This record gives sequence, C-alpha cells and structure tokens, in this order.
Amino acid sequence: MNDRWQNTLLRLALIGADLLLARSCVGCDLAFEPGTRANGWCPACLAAVRSQLPRCRICGREGECPECEPCRAKPPPFARTLLLGRYAPPLDRIVRSFKFRRDPALGSALAAALAPTVSSALAIEPGPSSPIVVPIPLSVERLAERGYNQSALIARPLARRLRLPFEPQALRRSRAGPAQSGLGPQARQRNVDQAFVAPQPLSQPVLLVDDVMTT
Repeated sequence: MNDRWQNTLLRLALIGADLLLARSCVGCDLAFEPGTRANGWCPACLAAVRSQLPRCRICGREGECPECEPCRAKPPPFARTLLLGRYAPPLDRIVRSFKFRRDPALGSALAAALAPTVSSALAIEPGPSSPIVVPIPLSVERLAERGYNQSALIARPLARRLRLPFEPQALRRSRAGPAQSGLGPQARQRNVDQAFVAPQPLSQPVLLVDDVMTT
C-alpha cells in the first residue's frame, strides 16, 4: 500500500472514531468533545510547542542569532534550519506518541503546525527555484518494524500545504544502523555518516524533513 492510500485510510478511520468517541490531547490529555475533529492537541499545547527563543538561523542553536560562532567559523552543509519547537514538554510527548505509539495520524497535525514557519521563511528568502520536499528515509528493516516512515507522514502534507513537489524517492538509506536516540553525540555522527545517498543528481533546493533534529 502506498503512502497516499495509507494516509487516506488513516484519515477516514480518524474521522469515524472522532464522530463516535471523545478524543484527548496527546500533549496534556485534555478530553475533546465528540465530533470536534481536533488536530491531535489542544490550543494551549499548540501555543506551547511553538519556539519563541532566538536561534541560529543555520543550525537552530538556541540563544545565538542570527548566526552562532561555530556556524560562522565552519558553515555546515545546509543553509537553514526551521523547526516547530524545542524537544521538551509538551512537544516531546506528541512526537513520541507519533513515532513510537503508532499514532501516525499526528503527521498531518504536525505538518499543519509547521507550515506557517516554513512558508514565512520561503517568502522572506526566496531561492532561484522552488524547493522539493524530501523526507529522511528509513532503512528497509526499520520501515518493516514500524510500518510507516514518520518523516514522510509529515513531509507529504507539508508539501501539499506549501504547494511544493513531494519527492520521497530523492534519497535512500544505503545502510541500516542503531536508533539515534540511544547514542551519544559522536556515535550519532558516525551512525549517519554516508548513510544516505541520492540515486539521481538533485538540481533543485531541498527542504529536508525529519521528526527530530539530533546532534
């Protein structure tokens, strides 16, 4: 089953459940009234997850704006970091529910929350051509274990909202590795070194989407 049909079935199941049952916010457990069709979390949690802190525009480091000293001294191989918020309550709980507790319908809600930030950045700094939206790929083993690529479930609705091309095959995972969450900073770097390849040359800017940005 491809991602589009999977997303359609998930939306239909979510609508059916919402008409019958009261759902609760994944951030704070506040119960929603049946039929309200909430996006997964309450307005208070949505406001709480949005980052209001000054950050380096390149790497996203907190407290150093517009660019941190490490990025000025040695610019990384990417131009900009855009994020929804800090991996702290309630956003960490929302992401864990989405990623580990088999709640893939939260992908569309995360995309809806992230879209205004990305749209504003693209409007302020338009490039020579429109970017393509590319999710971080999973290894075949991890995809079979989880049943879905959480990054793709954010990237597809994000691309649709921004009216940008969605290119899930632009990158592929060349080798499997342990989960980043269980590794230290140096081991994380080694774990992803040369782990992704582009089967075809990419001539457009790339908007790379992941659920969590680690070290």
